[in-house]
Amino acid sequence: MPKLSFHLPLGSIASSCLAWTIGVLALGMVPVSAQDAETGMAFFEKSIRPILVKHCYECHSAEAAAKGKLQAGLSLDSKEGLLTGGESGPALVVGQPAKSLIVRALKFESYEMPPTGRLPAHVIADFEKWIAMGAPDPRVATSAPTPRRAKFQITADDRRHWSFQPLSQATPPPVKNAAWVRDELDRYVLAELERAQLAPSAEGDKPALLRRTTYALTGLPPTPDEIAAFLADDRDGAFDRVVERLLASPEYGVHWGRHWLDGVRYADSVDKSGEYRRWVVRALNADLPYDKFVRLQIAGDLYPAEPDVPADRVHVNGASFDGITATGMMSLAVWEQVGRDLAVAEIVDSQIDLVGRQLLGLTLACARCHDHKFDPISTQDYYSLAGVLFSSHIATGKLIADDRLGNDLVEVPLLNAEQAAHNQAVDGQVAAVDDEIAALVKRVPQASRLADVIAEQADLNGQLAKATSSASKKSLTDKIAKLKTEQDKLTADQAKQGWHKSPAELKDIAALRQKIVDLRKTKRFGPSVVSIVEGGVPGSNRAQIGDAPVYLRGEYQRPGAVVPRQFPVILAGEQQTPISKRTKQSGRRELAEWITSPDNPLTARVMVNRIWQHLIGQGLVRSPDNFGRLGEPPTHPALLDHLAQRFIKSGWSIKSLVRDIALSATFRQASFTTPEVAQRDPENRQLARMNRRRLTYEELRDSLLRVGGRLLEDDMPPTTPVATGMSLRTMFDPLDRRKTDVTAAVFDGPDSKSIVAVRAESTTASQALFLMNNPLVADTAKRLANQLASESVGNDRQRVEILWQLTLGRSPAADETQLALDFIAEHSWERFIQALLGTNEFVYLD
Repeated sequence: MPKLSFHLPLGSIASSCLAWTIGVLALGMVPVSAQDAETGMAFFEKSIRPILVKHCYECHSAEAAAKGKLQAGLSLDSKEGLLTGGESGPALVVGQPAKSLIVRALKFESYEMPPTGRLPAHVIADFEKWIAMGAPDPRVATSAPTPRRAKFQITADDRRHWSFQPLSQATPPPVKNAAWVRDELDRYVLAELERAQLAPSAEGDKPALLRRTTYALTGLPPTPDEIAAFLADDRDGAFDRVVERLLASPEYGVHWGRHWLDGVRYADSVDKSGEYRRWVVRALNADLPYDKFVRLQIAGDLYPAEPDVPADRVHVNGASFDGITATGMMSLAVWEQVGRDLAVAEIVDSQIDLVGRQLLGLTLACARCHDHKFDPISTQDYYSLAGVLFSSHIATGKLIADDRLGNDLVEVPLLNAEQAAHNQAVDGQVAAVDDEIAALVKRVPQASRLADVIAEQADLNGQLAKATSSASKKSLTDKIAKLKTEQDKLTADQAKQGWHKSPAELKDIAALRQKIVDLRKTKRFGPSVVSIVEGGVPGSNRAQIGDAPVYLRGEYQRPGAVVPRQFPVILAGEQQTPISKRTKQSGRRELAEWITSPDNPLTARVMVNRIWQHLIGQGLVRSPDNFGRLGEPPTHPALLDHLAQRFIKSGWSIKSLVRDIALSATFRQASFTTPEVAQRDPENRQLARMNRRRLTYEELRDSLLRVGGRLLEDDMPPTTPVATGMSLRTMFDPLDRRKTDVTAAVFDGPDSKSIVAVRAESTTASQALFLMNNPLVADTAKRLANQLASESVGNDRQRVEILWQLTLGRSPAADETQLALDFIAEHSWERFIQALLGTNEFVYLD
């Protein structure tokens, strides 16, 4: 059993946390992971290379040198060229954008490049971000695959790439230590271990196993009662019953929903009603088959509601409420507020990036400006797929200043047929009353307008009294002045013409307007959800359903040949029937069907790899959103295919696969191993032990809330804040793309602007300072101290036992109990608890 280890004697809470801080600082720079490097390469391909090609290569490349046109001795078509530089020195300093000549030139602070004019601010920001990332550049990395030839061609080598192969049907391999095997998947792991002459670790002890599994399935720590029940259950199948209980918990969907939202760039500043997030939680708790889960998110608005859907949950257009809500995934695109046609191209690129990386494990968006440099995805493939998404829209098309596309999204009210018919009838009644009002106004036009002007001024004066910004005050003042001018003119006209200021008709008009107000109150309203709908963005160059042209070098002003809507040739084949000949719709439904076909070699592989990653700590493919040549190959390819076949045969059941992996001998291994094994396999690629990991930001915060008795555990929280002093699961906290949650960032929390395939796991001084100083930690320590003081137990030793179970999920050793009691006697329970919450054992899982 692991013993609690403090970095310094517990003379004070500050000493404990200070020691952690010093230890963190001593670590220095954390090495860049393979996933970080792969993400950096994708960022370069998408955001940096196209700019260099378009604006720089003409004067700063090998081709320019061959033509005698190389300027200032500077080549920007290789990383060596960037680092070596030209006549003025290196073009960049890795990790230091402010010291990089290329950034200063782009900002027109030294040289002014490109000479045709300054690039947009977001492009310059991309270069700064890229350099801060370490300037990853596959053009020179010695470990990177050789880029493809200039002319696109799918080669035999491309077709042999592992991820494009059909799922294999191999039988589980024979093993020597068959007694260790609990599930067929264990045979694949054990066979590799035996081949490498390694042995699996022993099974973790019951407290560690329960803590690990409870977090893995629900994102929460086990309670003392759950610990006691599991330890006391000596019957066969005790652990099976734990797994079943956790899978049935509503907290399962909350935790696994957060995993999904990481990959789709979720932000409730987009999903304002929160309905898409709640749908994800409901779908996972109900174990909605994954193929249907995906289809609904791409084209749920195009599928008729199934017969078992209640009539009041069927939209007036025939789709289910869930189907329409699910398409909120497509609304989570990221784009700049630029000209409408450019913004439409950015939206579609963002959607292709999401579909490619989250569902297919391919960086499809890298083929926007040129054929993919490493994978067999052509620019024609990209725009064939883009045509599908150009034929749908999530943006209303409303323009803001300078004819830029605003951020207004399509929102669909969830109304069933009965509600829609009722509202239509109400609208008819309102129209009839409007006609009565119009007839009365025609009889007394001046008096009616004067009354309206006076009423409008009163309303605006009320708004002005509450206005805070100078801009809004000025706008309101200008409107009031215009109305006052109009009032003066009407008053002068009345004095001259002698018309009655208050004819009887005004009372009738007021009564009719009140009738309209009352009628509208009877209308039926449901939540409005962000959704994708058929047809291109109104007013744009792609406003109609149809095939799209290739944008030469990705520039929307340079349309090339029109390509038929279809799917990437390497996966769907050369002989595809164009979507335009299959449907008059956008093709989203056909896209959804193709992605979720059992014959698609990627979809099941990608999802089972993610499930394995979330349970074991690393995917079998350690680049979960890149199964292409720049990604990593699987450590256990036969196991990956076995799990994918199993997933499909189970009816695409996520819970079934989670259950199977959680009950396997592989999952049950201890995270401790021998020095020899650790040396031979430091990254645990052979799976001879369980991976140790740090709690995610959500798990850490939720654990503090639960331990402090403040967590409101509810998988379907209300849309309004809870006014009880309790807190919702962190997954339901606001996530706004316009703001940065500093605490979440400290612990590598969610990024609502990026597709996050793997959460970073950094170690920084800020994390130690959070656990030492943050009010949430201090409040948790205080609440827990008060709770222990009120416990009806006999003595402090028993209280220490409860404390250990609440925080660390196990009982303390004798020397740990004595250490705790000695500190508490000298200081307090509260200070000791806060120190305990700052230990590695609290924030890490074995």
